[in-house]
Order: sequence, then structure tokens, then C-alpha cells
Amino acid sequence: MRCPDCQHQQAYKDGMRCAKCGYAFTLRKKTDGLSDYAVRQIIQRLSENGQHCFTRTQLLLEICRYWRKQTRTITMVGIIVAMVMGGVIWAIFQWSRWIGFPLIGLLIAVVLLLNRRSARSLPLNKARDLLKKYREAHPVPQLADGRAFAERSAEVPDQDFYYAPERILVVEYDDLADLLIRNRFHLSAKTVVVSRTGYPARIFAACRGFLARHPATPVQVLHDASLSGFALSAQLAADPQWHFAHDRLVDLGLSRTALHDKTRLPWLPRSATANGTLSADHDAMLRDGRRVPVDCVSPKSLLNLLAAAVMAGSLVLPEAKAGDTDFDMEADYG
Repeated sequence: MRCPDCQHQQAYKDGMRCAKCGYAFTLRKKTDGLSDYAVRQIIQRLSENGQHCFTRTQLLLEICRYWRKQTRTITMVGIIVAMVMGGVIWAIFQWSRWIGFPLIGLLIAVVLLLNRRSARSLPLNKARDLLKKYREAHPVPQLADGRAFAERSAEVPDQDFYYAPERILVVEYDDLADLLIRNRFHLSAKTVVVSRTGYPARIFAACRGFLARHPATPVQVLHDASLSGFALSAQLAADPQWHFAHDRLVDLGLSRTALHDKTRLPWLPRSATANGTLSADHDAMLRDGRRVPVDCVSPKSLLNLLAAAVMAGSLVLPEAKAGDTDFDMEADYG
């Protein structure tokens, strides 16, 4: 086990507290699938070394990406082993090439078939359990959980409208509002940020007066790619609490047309206790009630995409390479 604080290498048999600095280890890679050091590296990568906050969804998906990278490595090893085994069997029985080559091909096909299901799965349940275990001992201050400004007295930094906002952005979830406000998107994009529930409450209340004074201000609606997300603008227009903005609502996306047909995207389930899946069959995923979250990319990427989207009027996901869903470069997590 490598200590995330002091880099000390410690054997598991020597205990779960670092002998050099006293760090309390909470995870064991053999049983949890991830070490404390790897989790720290994932957090550092997502936050750009503490510069950005991130949502729970972003962290869970990044953990799943780490496991997928490990799976790809295991698959490559499996293919090499299959080739060696096929060659050894071929040599022992002295078969002709018409038997030897098909045998090696069959063994490789078996490895790929065994890997196919795991390559499409997003083990969110395992990631949730791991994250819960880790956070019980080590808080994650960069995590945007939708509660940073829940208290009436909580200060919303620089969200007073002195910065002359050019638009209002309504997001689907409170944690996404936290993410954008804590990352100061409202300042860089001159955009008031509020969630569909009216969070933060003080900002939502101020929006009424602001729209009354500036009636031409657009109210853009940001949502996941899901059946409920596609209907969010209409739901807000019919919601009495949003009546003051009902004729100014503009759908920003994610729209159905923003989903690349040949790209596998991370589809999250309706249930908070189920696993996700990577799929390019977007229509089937929508019918199943699944969703592609807006925050399926890193915080930095999301901020850049949204900055362009609020100007262009539509959010578009970047195309992934080779039909994959990892929009960012992979990192070495040690």
C-alpha cells in the first residue's frame, strides 16, 4: 500500500495506519478494487490539483474508467496467454496450420467474449460502496453535493448580480448548481445559476426581480439526455413557482440530436442502487428510462463546453475516439 500523504510503501500485514505519517488506510486494492493512493490520484485529476469542484457522478464515472482501464490491460494479457497456449498445444500435437491457426483464433475469441460484458458495464454500485467507505475516513472537500448553499445564511460567493449577468441558467440537479457556482462559472460566463428546485433559494428569489427589470434576459434550461430531461422546459413552464419565467425558457440540452449515434455513452439507471452501462443504442436506453448525465465529462471539460453552449444556444458532447466514452486522456493512477 502506498500512502497518499507521504508516499511510504507499506505492507498490508503491517497494519492500516501508515508507519511514517499516521495516515489511516481505508481501502485494499485486492478486495476493494482500488487503493487509497489511486482514489487520491483520481480526485487530484478531476479537480486539477484542487482547482475545480466535481459532482458525485463525475467521481463515480472516473472510478469506473479506472476499472475499465484495468480490464483492458487484463484483456491484452489474456490474448497473449491465449496465443501462447494455442502455440504450445499446436506444437505438442504437431497439428497442421489448418488446425493450429483456428485453435489460436478460437482461444482469442473466448477471451474477447468473456471481456465483452465487463467492457460495457459501469459498476456504479461497487464504486458507490467504495466511495462511501473512503469518505467515512477522508472527507472530499472538492465534492459538490448540492448542499453547500442549503442554509439560508449560507453565502453564495459573487452571485450578487453586480456582474451584469446576460442570462439565467436553470440546471436539473442541485449538485450541478453547486458545481458551477463553486467553480465560478457564473462569473466567467456572466450567467446566473439556479437549479429547477429553486436552489440556492436566495438567488432564485432574486431572479424574479431581475427578470422583471430585464425582461429580455433568456432563461436557458440544462438537463440530462433522458425522457424526463427532454420534457424539463415544458415542466418548468407549467410549474407555478417558475411562472415568472415561463415565456423566456430556452432548451439548452442535452438534446436527442446531441447524442452521437456511433458513440457508446455512459447511461445511468433510474435506480440509485443499479449499475450503469455503456451503449450506442440510445433509443433503447431512453425507452428503459436511463439517462446520459450532463456531468459525464470532467469539470474542466464541462465548464468549457457550457461556456460555448450558452453562447451558441445548444450543448453538444465531444465525440469520443474509436467509439469509446472516455472523453479525457487517461492518467496513471499508480
